[in-house]
Amino acid sequence: MEVQIHALGFFIEFGILIPSSPIANLVYLQTEIAAIDNVKIYKYREIRQATDDFSGDNKIGEGGFGSVYKGRLKDGKLAAIKVLSAESRQGVREFLTEINVISEIQHENLVKLYGCCVEGNHRILVYNYLENNSLDKTLLAGGYSRSGIQFDWSTRANICVGVAKGLAFLHEEVRPHVIHRDIKASNILLDKDLSPKISDFGLARLMPANMTHVSTRVAGTIGYLAPEYAVRGQLTRKADIYSFGVLLMEIVSGRSNKNTRLPTEYQYLLERAWELYERNELVDLVDSGLNGVFDAEEACKYLKIGLLCTQDSPKLRPTMSTVVRLLTGEKDIDSKKITRPGLISDFMDLKVREAAETKSEEVNRQNYTNPSSSSNTSSGDNSNAYSSGGSSAYAGNTFSSTI
Repeated sequence: MEVQIHALGFFIEFGILIPSSPIANLVYLQTEIAAIDNVKIYKYREIRQATDDFSGDNKIGEGGFGSVYKGRLKDGKLAAIKVLSAESRQGVREFLTEINVISEIQHENLVKLYGCCVEGNHRILVYNYLENNSLDKTLLAGGYSRSGIQFDWSTRANICVGVAKGLAFLHEEVRPHVIHRDIKASNILLDKDLSPKISDFGLARLMPANMTHVSTRVAGTIGYLAPEYAVRGQLTRKADIYSFGVLLMEIVSGRSNKNTRLPTEYQYLLERAWELYERNELVDLVDSGLNGVFDAEEACKYLKIGLLCTQDSPKLRPTMSTVVRLLTGEKDIDSKKITRPGLISDFMDLKVREAAETKSEEVNRQNYTNPSSSSNTSSGDNSNAYSSGGSSAYAGNTFSSTI
């Protein structure tokens, strides 16, 4: 049932007031943001000054959702200023979700939102500036040879532990709990010391303590989506843990979860990892770019933790606090408990479409195809990690099953 309120540009659907025009969107945004206590509201002229009137020299990224500029605020802080285009796929809901979630929490492994700007048709997010881009544009784009950053084993281990701590904080310490829904390499940013920061909370969902799951439309990125979430749309923290497991194996192996440049049997990272695990040859998956300078026992342990996190049954996956203890050696791995990873390709017909604005594979609104992400090549878009759902996929719960 739908009742239109034409004069104000809103309509009511199932008791919810929804903006349906640009003016209504602006009024709605300004009203909602004004009610958030911990968000600084910047004037548009302040943003223009900070970026030297959005100078091309200050642009550090661009995508279908808009552009990111490096800027210096009045207080002298450097900032990453996300200017969303009018054509951006990020809607009002995602914009407000990003602000609501990240403004209320602080952790050393989460990005910091300084504030936002909502004037006229301008929607702008202002974050702390992180010097070393995202994992997909550095480590997974060729490492030192492409980015000039040396990802030795110690650095990779610290990144893994940092991301795990940030996710454990969201899952277990924040009330209500936060499910990120889009943990992936492009959403892990690196500061000057290569400390990781989880970014992009546009798809995040809150999980009240008395609920076992949230039923929602499927959203996320192919290759990181937990199969049970993709199939049933029932979201739990275990979906994030699956995504983290994929990311963990990417960091250790130095490759994306799918690389079509490799022979067919090597293209899917999870399948390759399971095959090597069964042959007790997991060390062969460790990034050859380390030139053999790494702790083989620890590297294999990290890969096993990745397999624990991606097990087909969500109930078998560890909590993120347990993952932290496993990574840091406070808890031992019981290899007998590792079962085969859940692979969407085992039981689903998926249809992939190429998003022109991001050049990344996404989930179709109706169906899914084989789990994949980008290959070990970079699209050159450095801005998606600061976006609110800018490169993530959305879908309704309609699937073509092959079983």
